[in-house]
Amino acid sequence: MTDVSVVIPLFGTHRGRETLPVVCASWLAQSVPCEVVVAVADGPVPALPAGVRVIPADVSPAAPGLLRNVAAARARGSWFYLADADVRPVGVDFLERAKRLAGAGALAQPWMYRLLSDALEVDDDALDVFGHEKRCLLLRDAAGRPVPHPDERFVYDGDDLMVPLPEEVLRAAPPEQLRWRAAFHWGSMLLRREVFDAVGGYYDGYRGWGCEDDDLLAKVRAVTSVVTAWRAEPALRCLHFEHDGPYESAEFAANRAVLAGRIAAGVDSMIRADAAAWGKDDK
Repeated sequence: MTDVSVVIPLFGTHRGRETLPVVCASWLAQSVPCEVVVAVADGPVPALPAGVRVIPADVSPAAPGLLRNVAAARARGSWFYLADADVRPVGVDFLERAKRLAGAGALAQPWMYRLLSDALEVDDDALDVFGHEKRCLLLRDAAGRPVPHPDERFVYDGDDLMVPLPEEVLRAAPPEQLRWRAAFHWGSMLLRREVFDAVGGYYDGYRGWGCEDDDLLAKVRAVTSVVTAWRAEPALRCLHFEHDGPYESAEFAANRAVLAGRIAAGVDSMIRADAAAWGKDDK
């Protein structure tokens, strides 16, 4: 019996196509019964571990939320873990601990290591050496072991703890590269299937990268309690295989405008509209 369905989108050309096999293997090794459901919009699919369910999705233009909706509709678990193709859990008990923290509600935003090297294989025991210290940016030493970046800095942007990329990374990067990112995985969320259905899944008006996770989190917080994992349990961690990303773009600016308009209309309005579109509205 499937307990948790790990829901992953795959589209475009970013590094997720390279990291997805390692990511799927880590989820399938979890101590709770789980499945991995990947919704794919375009392009080739890499060879994946046995048991991963790949769902072709006719979604254009593609966006993570739309693809996660496709995967969720075909998922079998009573819980959903909403994830990405370039983020894997640290430890085989990640989902077990996440469920315990979520309790009767939901859990969002676990702490996230950001691996700046090209390596894909990282031993969980090697990551454990960091303990409960605030570490995020990781490099490889001469022996291939992950080590913290010596120039890592933490700053607060409102309630969010951000990590600026080191200067040498920025100097070598194109101007549009994302210059900082949260020390937690913003889009990651564990919630019950009925909660996802009740809020209408992801809103279908976002395109490309950005804002679909902020939108969903606002809706979920309106109907159930949400534990912020990076504050409640910093030792619950994911590993992000770092890649370049747009710091600003017309598409992202459009998404932010859509989000602002939806929030201004009120979360109840958001949920009513999305639940009707999702086909779960009983009114």
